[in-house]
Amino acid sequence: MEELVSVIMPAYNAEKYIYMSIASVMQQTYRNVELVIVDDGSTDTTLEIMKECVRRWPDKIRIFSRAQNGGTAAALNDAIEMAEGKYICWLSADDLYCDDMVESEVSYLKQNKGCDAVFSKCAFIDGDSQLLGSQQFVVDEVNFSYGMPRIVHLLLLLNFWHGCTLLAKAECFKREDRFNVNFRASQDYDFWLRMAADYNIGYLNQITVMSRRHSGQGSRVLNCRLDEIIVFFSILYREDIMIKLFRKMEKPYTYENIKPYIAYRMEKYEGLEEEMNAIARGVKGYLDRMEKGALHFQN
Repeated sequence: MEELVSVIMPAYNAEKYIYMSIASVMQQTYRNVELVIVDDGSTDTTLEIMKECVRRWPDKIRIFSRAQNGGTAAALNDAIEMAEGKYICWLSADDLYCDDMVESEVSYLKQNKGCDAVFSKCAFIDGDSQLLGSQQFVVDEVNFSYGMPRIVHLLLLLNFWHGCTLLAKAECFKREDRFNVNFRASQDYDFWLRMAADYNIGYLNQITVMSRRHSGQGSRVLNCRLDEIIVFFSILYREDIMIKLFRKMEKPYTYENIKPYIAYRMEKYEGLEEEMNAIARGVKGYLDRMEKGALHFQN
């Protein structure tokens, strides 16, 4: 029998798209799926649409409503708490799963016993569901196998995969330190870095998600670049995590090996005052820790 897969969905003022997102989960070729939706204090008809979907698929959908908006991280944490599946994946309330998303990624994990999670690619669509293009990574996926050393290296450079393409064993999500509610735009980047430190992640060269780009989405309102910089330095300050990540890359944890990741951001955000100021603060904090002997680099 198929193991249960929990799809978790945070939703805030998503009335325009949420029914399509829910339907894409209900239409999965992998049938043993539950959908856990958390309404994050919506002020439109999102909750009413969710309730209508429960009436249509009563055995497949469970919902929870937060009285006040707490942000994506808080809603995700509530959904993780409710999830009962052996595997968990996350779908935003405006994105769509391809019909075989769950089946393909569960199959990958069963075939690759050393992996605890797997990510894949997405295609981009606009507000009218018209195709905009597909996700491109920094190497040729056809000829390159993403092993953990390469995955961790790229992840330290940038949040390079789409979070809704990732499916993982439940324990990867049901960890004590879940999504950090202090990060409003890059809570996923923080979580993936910590996940990569503790678990093995594989790559499926397949489009599994249709990611919607529209003017109302949170990432267009929030400064994701600034939040990503803050996340990076918060992880950089965590020596316990950094040692694990460098172990995954099969490199010694040294300042010389860390400098390229700082330099990458300085080059990437050159000319953007707010971002460069955030990097400067992050570097100062890191150098202060070095001077105080709080960091313990390897020889």
